Amino acid sequence: MSTIKRIYFYTVSLITLSILAVGGQMLLRLAFDLIGGQTLTEIRSPGFTTQQLSLGLALLVIGAALWLPFWRFVQRQVAGSPAETGSTIRKLFLNIILLVTALFSLYAAVDFLTWLMSGLPQQQFPAGGLVNLIVAGAIWFYHWRVEHEEGQPSPASRTLRRWYVYILSAWGLVSLSLNLVRSINFAIFRLPVWGETIASSGVWNTSLPENLSWILLGGGIWVFHWFYMAQGDFGSTLRQVYIYLVAILGGALAGLVALVTSTYNIFHLVFGGLVVDGSAHFLFLGWTIPTILVAATVWLYHQNAVQEEVAQLHERQLSARRIYLYLMSFLGLVTLITGLSVFLGILLNVWIQAAGGVTVVAAGWWQNQLSICLALLIVATPIWLYYWKTVLQMAAEGGVIERGARSRRVYLYVILAIVIILLAADLVNIIYQLLNGLLQGTPGVNILRDVKWSLQTLLLPVPVLLYHWRVLRQDQHLGAEKLLPAKTVTLLASERASGLASRIEQKLGSGIRLLRHLDEPSEDMPDLSDEELDNLVTRIETAPGNKVMLVVVGDKVMVLPYRE
Repeated sequence: MSTIKRIYFYTVSLITLSILAVGGQMLLRLAFDLIGGQTLTEIRSPGFTTQQLSLGLALLVIGAALWLPFWRFVQRQVAGSPAETGSTIRKLFLNIILLVTALFSLYAAVDFLTWLMSGLPQQQFPAGGLVNLIVAGAIWFYHWRVEHEEGQPSPASRTLRRWYVYILSAWGLVSLSLNLVRSINFAIFRLPVWGETIASSGVWNTSLPENLSWILLGGGIWVFHWFYMAQGDFGSTLRQVYIYLVAILGGALAGLVALVTSTYNIFHLVFGGLVVDGSAHFLFLGWTIPTILVAATVWLYHQNAVQEEVAQLHERQLSARRIYLYLMSFLGLVTLITGLSVFLGILLNVWIQAAGGVTVVAAGWWQNQLSICLALLIVATPIWLYYWKTVLQMAAEGGVIERGARSRRVYLYVILAIVIILLAADLVNIIYQLLNGLLQGTPGVNILRDVKWSLQTLLLPVPVLLYHWRVLRQDQHLGAEKLLPAKTVTLLASERASGLASRIEQKLGSGIRLLRHLDEPSEDMPDLSDEELDNLVTRIETAPGNKVMLVVVGDKVMVLPYRE
């Protein structure tokens, strides 16, 4: 089929399937309402029942009458045709249906399982949830079987499949982690140690069954998609994005927020900032400790998974890991500067008060600020030192290619831009307050009070600016910004060429495109030595133009520059 024809048939199939699904939902909902006795005032109305029945039947009949012939035609076109099976439009259609129906089924299953765990209360029968579970689950299962049986014969189809797999893996992991924390926090709040601060209630109410339902079903979604559907997908960029930017970075952020909160509250108590009586001050531990434990577990598991995969993959994909390292460095640096700024603010406040100015009217201000300062510094300092040291080591080992990586350039220029803008704003405010005070005849401590925040954020960014400017200039001196534009490299070979492609990518420092022979050649892949591989990369880099085709001929690899 042509592209326009595919778009037409798959769009109509999607619309008519939606009509069919809505009709089935309406009829099932009506049946469950009648059986379960829900919305009795409406159900007993003959007009309501007739309308729902008529509309549901109309949608079901029309939807089925339209969807079946269109879908049969599509399936006949696909049968025995790899081009149709692997077309981007078909795989987009299938994976959109799988993703939407999986999420509908998940939420519906949570409602139904919560009802079961709550003791099957008749007045809370989740008719709508059960209907959505049946209809969405049936649609998901059918299309999953279709997609699973035909496989992913094209790169586009594999990419779209990965989007579905890793979106649901991330969704399931977040649901599992979040509701583990909620469940533990909910149970801790019901312990008889908080006095009368927390209203007494039973442990097993609607909240805990719902959290447990999310743990079971969200965990099940994650286990199924991560351990079964994503099994062996080591070379995927989306897998690296999921591991580094969702699991590892997400776990690190959640754990750091909980750690900062715990450290702040502990210092606040030590400095005499207790604002509530008794043990209720430690209520924050009910969510911070579970968050730290769950986040650390997620972080450690995925870090170990990365290490195991690197051994098999030879670390083909570095982009997601590099982004993660620079994000964590940025987070640590910003938090560290914030903590130091708060500390300078404390010193300035003391100075202003000693000079006769009044800057803080609330009692206990220094306990709050010092607690925040220490919490931020204790958490941020080791984070920034560890990740920035890792970044520097990676740049030293990777040479000019690593120094010229886009993530590194973005990080350095963003830091410099933020610092320069901040310094400009601080200087404008300081000069304005000085001139305004002099012209109004109110110099002295009042000016100092008005420029306090600008002074806090002026002193620290200066060394940050100088240090990162020095790093940037060093990169430029080594030629990081004079790298030649990356060539588009395509390797034409058999399925056995994956290992060769990986070695070329490592030496080249960028990805290459692999085109596979339809007729499997009889010769083996050339086993190039490191010296031969270096020569091959040199020929690629010095070839004219920006497009290069690599063709395996016997035990040699031909380098053919071309243009379209």
